[in-house]
Amino acid sequence: MAQLNLNKSKVLFFALVVFSALFIGLVCFALVNIFAQKAIYLVSLPVAMLITMLFIVDRRLFFIIVILIRASIETLITSIKFGSFGLGAVLNALVILIAILTVIQKPLKSNFKVDDIKLAWIIFLGLAFISIFYAPVMLASMKVFLILVSYCAIFVLGLHLVDNEQDLIKWLKLIVYSSFIPSIYAIASIALGLPGFYNSLNEGLRLQSTFGHPNTYAPYLVIIITICLYLWRSKAIIKSPKIRVLLPMYIGFLIFLLVMTKTRSTWAACYVMFLLYAFIHERKFLLPVLIAPFFALLVPEIRDRLVDLESGSSYGVGGYASLNSYAWRKQVWTDAINWMSETRYFFGYGLASFIHYSTSIVRANAYQLQKVEINVHSVYVQLFFELGIFGLFSFTYLIYAHLKTLFSVYQKNKVLVFMVCVTIIEFLFMSYSDNMIDYLIYEWYLWFTVGITLGSLKMKSTDIKNKNLTNTYQRS
Repeated sequence: MAQLNLNKSKVLFFALVVFSALFIGLVCFALVNIFAQKAIYLVSLPVAMLITMLFIVDRRLFFIIVILIRASIETLITSIKFGSFGLGAVLNALVILIAILTVIQKPLKSNFKVDDIKLAWIIFLGLAFISIFYAPVMLASMKVFLILVSYCAIFVLGLHLVDNEQDLIKWLKLIVYSSFIPSIYAIASIALGLPGFYNSLNEGLRLQSTFGHPNTYAPYLVIIITICLYLWRSKAIIKSPKIRVLLPMYIGFLIFLLVMTKTRSTWAACYVMFLLYAFIHERKFLLPVLIAPFFALLVPEIRDRLVDLESGSSYGVGGYASLNSYAWRKQVWTDAINWMSETRYFFGYGLASFIHYSTSIVRANAYQLQKVEINVHSVYVQLFFELGIFGLFSFTYLIYAHLKTLFSVYQKNKVLVFMVCVTIIEFLFMSYSDNMIDYLIYEWYLWFTVGITLGSLKMKSTDIKNKNLTNTYQRS
């Protein structure tokens, strides 16, 4: 009887081996066909397994690595896709999951109310979720909705992971460190001709580094410049003399990279940040900041981009092709709003609907419509088109709720709160003429910065123990 049971075990084991071999063979056959079409998929499986294992072993370490490298792997992430989803969707889902687990395991304790912020996110995401069911392409709409949820998740993580100024400083440094690889790659692209440039017929070469487009790289640079300025002007944060010398040099280098992106809205946003900082906090910088634009006009890239706004400002016979980029945007906005049915003014056409309808709205020239799907290049027009007036109001309330909460803790750290408020204002300014809400990397670092700022200021006054950095910036 024992011999019979042993034989049965061997038979079952042999059958399992045969079944596994056949299954693995079929999977390999399918993967070979996929890989033959796109070799980059060869790394997708081990990368996905590595991400999952790291998430299981240490969620905090996983999130630290995400903050460090997310800006460096955009090209890789976007190139590995299976249908509408890919590794980017995996990262988004894991970040959302980390945020949910963090909220469950570590309830928020704060000496100021965040009820307005909670309500604002619920309203905005609620309207976005409802719009999925009347959007023209439900799958695309669901994908955008999950991206919006990831923005909220990033903010929530920042709010929960930081309890004091020391935690804040560590995370701010990590955000700055995330710019090292894109910066190195940008220099290599300039010096060695690596594919870190976007070649535009009308605008020439524009620096994009590790990002998919200069318009996504430039806003990220603005955030890094703003954080570097705060770290530089805070004595209690950066005490090393060498680092204090290197920081302004790195800021200058980042400004150079920003100029090379040829993204005008980010130039203006960055300049306004320096101007407000000099006017409110350090007047000794005011004169250099005021005269900086006159020297900037000596740079050919800046001068040519600004002069371009003076040409092609009328529609004319040539249609869209004869317009400069800003005039083209205004024409697209006008056509989009005119195309909308009045019955859609309140709730719009649903998330991701403008891209779907863009080939019926945007004209390539005076005689034919655009054949390639594009977005509207304005967050406000996009929200009105996709979520209607209520969606636009919910977004406005979302920004208001964060600014209101930040102002409520302004006295705890004036310079820090000022910098973050300016960062949000920069976001609003750049949103006027670009698809900012679709720029995932920028949005992640933006909302994480807001989250860790509020997280560092959420403890009670009795727990601060004179760690306030309000007066730590240099006045001399």
